Amino acid sequence: MPEEEPDAPPARPPAEPVGEAPPRRARRRLVLRSRRHDRVDTGSRLLGEQLWTLALLALLVLLLLVALTATARAPVQQWPAWGYRTLLGVFSFGALGATFSAARSLKGSSLRARAHAPVSDARVTLSRAVLGALPGLAAYAFLQSRVLNLGDADNSKAFAIAFIAGFSERLVLKVAETFAGEQKAR
Repeated sequence: MPEEEPDAPPARPPAEPVGEAPPRRARRRLVLRSRRHDRVDTGSRLLGEQLWTLALLALLVLLLLVALTATARAPVQQWPAWGYRTLLGVFSFGALGATFSAARSLKGSSLRARAHAPVSDARVTLSRAVLGALPGLAAYAFLQSRVLNLGDADNSKAFAIAFIAGFSERLVLKVAETFAGEQKAR
């Protein structure tokens, strides 16, 4: 019986002479690789821009809080409930909560989604953080009107509630929906 030869690997196509253009398939692979690297570079750059925008906003808000407390004659607890210092403090803590939430969401999203999402614009990132302060003001109004009953409504508690509401606007919506449901039931 004749001995069978093992399967030989398929023959490779002859190497292309230097100076000629690569075949069409190879060119396509090179272009796709280049685009993939461009997306990663763009995503990294956008992420960096967004984080710097959020860091600058947080710094400005913290400076506002320092200025509010440094220029006040009375301690924070003695500020009037609806005075401009208290409202600016509540707004500031809501903005800090929203900024923190926005930074956390940037960390969690994938690079590819981030590179193509409309949230990649610095203006959108900034407005997201600033508009996140509005639930902080809403939560403060709930606290002052006793819709949200957490005991004595002092300013330090109001600032903490504003931060939480800025961080999670869903919490404020849930309180509002609960209150609206109770009103309809009556």
